[in-house]
Amino acid sequence: MPSDLIPGSRSIKVDIAIIADIRVGDVAAPCHAAAASALVGAGYSVAIVPVITGAIPADPYRVDPDMADLLQAGTVRRVARGASIECSLALAFDARIFAAPLTGCPQIHATHRLVTIERPAALAMQARSDLDRLRARAEIAMGGSVNWCPTSITAHDAMAFAVPDWPVTDVVWAPVAPDLSHVQADAADRARPTIGRTRIARTRPTDVWPDVCLSSPLVALRARGEPTLASDVWPRAAPVENWSDKTLNMADFFAKLDLLFNPDVAANDPYPVEALMAISAGVIPCLPESYRELFGGAAIYGSDEELLQAAIKLKLDNQVMTSARQAGAALMKVVFSRDVFVARVKALVGAPERATFAPAVHAEPNTRVLFYSTNGIGMGHLTRQLAIARRLPERIQPVFVSHSRAVDTVRRFGFVGEHLPYHATYGEVKAHWNTGLAEALNAMFAFYKPRVVIFDGNMPFIGMLMALSDNPAITSVWIRRAMWGLGRDMEALDRAEALDLVVEPLDPAWSRDDGPTVARASQVRAVPPVRILDQAEMPSRVEACAALGLDPSDTNVLVATGAGNNFDMARITGQVIDRVHGRAGLGCALAEWQIAQDRLDVPDSIARLSGYPFSQYLSAFDAAVAAPGYNTFCEHLAAGLPTLWAPNENEQMDQQIERARYAVDQRCGLMVRRDAPFDVASALSDLLHSKTRGAMARAGGRVAAECMAQNGASEVAQIVTDLAVSSVARMPYAYASDTEDDPSTDQPGHQEHDGATTLS
Repeated sequence: MPSDLIPGSRSIKVDIAIIADIRVGDVAAPCHAAAASALVGAGYSVAIVPVITGAIPADPYRVDPDMADLLQAGTVRRVARGASIECSLALAFDARIFAAPLTGCPQIHATHRLVTIERPAALAMQARSDLDRLRARAEIAMGGSVNWCPTSITAHDAMAFAVPDWPVTDVVWAPVAPDLSHVQADAADRARPTIGRTRIARTRPTDVWPDVCLSSPLVALRARGEPTLASDVWPRAAPVENWSDKTLNMADFFAKLDLLFNPDVAANDPYPVEALMAISAGVIPCLPESYRELFGGAAIYGSDEELLQAAIKLKLDNQVMTSARQAGAALMKVVFSRDVFVARVKALVGAPERATFAPAVHAEPNTRVLFYSTNGIGMGHLTRQLAIARRLPERIQPVFVSHSRAVDTVRRFGFVGEHLPYHATYGEVKAHWNTGLAEALNAMFAFYKPRVVIFDGNMPFIGMLMALSDNPAITSVWIRRAMWGLGRDMEALDRAEALDLVVEPLDPAWSRDDGPTVARASQVRAVPPVRILDQAEMPSRVEACAALGLDPSDTNVLVATGAGNNFDMARITGQVIDRVHGRAGLGCALAEWQIAQDRLDVPDSIARLSGYPFSQYLSAFDAAVAAPGYNTFCEHLAAGLPTLWAPNENEQMDQQIERARYAVDQRCGLMVRRDAPFDVASALSDLLHSKTRGAMARAGGRVAAECMAQNGASEVAQIVTDLAVSSVARMPYAYASDTEDDPSTDQPGHQEHDGATTLS
């Protein structure tokens, strides 16, 4: 029995085990989900082995929504790494999942083993030696020799060319088309043929519209996803509309179309999933001539010019349009239907087995994830990680390793926490420190056996990359917030390729971000802003005031201008306290960071707020003066708390001043800069004026409803949960040597913090 299973676990017994990359990508994930659904509907028990592979471009870990629904409903069981599966059929979708060694795959014992060939060009372009390695990896992962299933005539021909000696199924196993037959056109009679472009994933980009389409007043163009228009093409003869893929799903988009005009290539993708979905929805695909043998009368064919003319004629002749749709419906039924696929499976393995007794099994055994963070000027790294850790399911145990002196905080939450000194702590040479870091992390990986490592920091250290390279079965995630300073840490961004996933918690002020992470937006999984507490967890005003010794009937002001370790805010802090202290009807509390190097001398009547997290006390306050670090900014905006923002403008920090400007633009905050201390009195007077503060609170409530309604911590926790049970096939990455690290880190006193790399 594998050592990481819960004692008492047994092998998972199912009829069908599906091995697939279930992310939204250039692989036909919706077709795979439709196949799994068809098998379940036919009475087969189905388990899914999720695979992450660098050979298949995919949206940064975004699970196909149809597959996610199956898993959420429990109709398909997800099998974790280390488990053992007994099944009649092991079916691996898309041979590319074996393009690199697959680590952490469950043990599979199957009577029949099939691997589909879905991308002919990807097969035919490989050297024979690489193909033989791919075959060997597939046989190792699936527990024995396999039969290969071309999903199209094109794929069959590619196999005959590249691997004529491999065992091939007698028939072509066409994919199962997602069922969009329920789609109804949103306009029964459009004046012009409406042509659309859309992709299931951003990794399947669409080109700009051809000039022949843009220049024709006889068609209307609609696109879903990233804009596909050149910015200098205006005015346009053809009306063009664009929808975000976040606001309009595929079914609703197809309701707006007559024809689909995606630029596909038959050798690369014989059955584009978007074309299959279009036909199912009654939309006619426009394809190159090479697709005629595959789609027959269900599509129209030719060059861009020929397709445009054919689309216009098709619209003018309703009988021809109806005939094409009928041909599409027949193609769906004969080739791409659920019934055809189930019949093939049944001919191979027989009818579903009916178990008289089904013992409880642990398909997803208990496991650990390791949160690793740098030392910070604030506590942003640890706070984001804690926000995620406390939302993980019970079976996933978080373990923390940090360079931060505040690592004790995680122990108060009931988590294991270990501290690792940073190289500046003892003046250690950076190259030597990275070697020691790799050894320390390797020891921790061996002891804790985490499935996933979640790093939060601005610089993925060479030592960390070395340790991850030594442990390929561990999936790595980089939590990387944006708003970096211009030109900062470009080599750090390049190291993202060495990690499996980059998650970016959105910044409420993202529209003002002009830092280097903006150009990498397509490479990250963006989630809503991350906060450690949800609004429902906040205590009432009376409870929060009682905890701080404040009078809930007073106008209470929070002063949270930062730890002050790299940017002295003492003058502004002192001015605020001087103006608030002793005034009738005003209460005041000073936030004290656990890692602050100095403690401010303030009157005894000023409450000291030191309990973590500070956000648990926000309901006690009517206004605040604070530094707009990521976490503080998100928390105050979520609470709708009128705040005078005093940005930390150390040149190595993130763009706090842009957050402050965003709050001013939204009329929910004010701004004062350290080098303009004479502005404090005026800004504080505005903040304390009841009418002005009330208007700011109302504006803050609007901002909170628009951009802070969701807590991204829950979404990241779900991503981590999915990754913890996914097997990984990782393409090689050559990281730079530790001598090529950020030159600024060679200097004494360097600190990696929640803004960027800094000289203290």
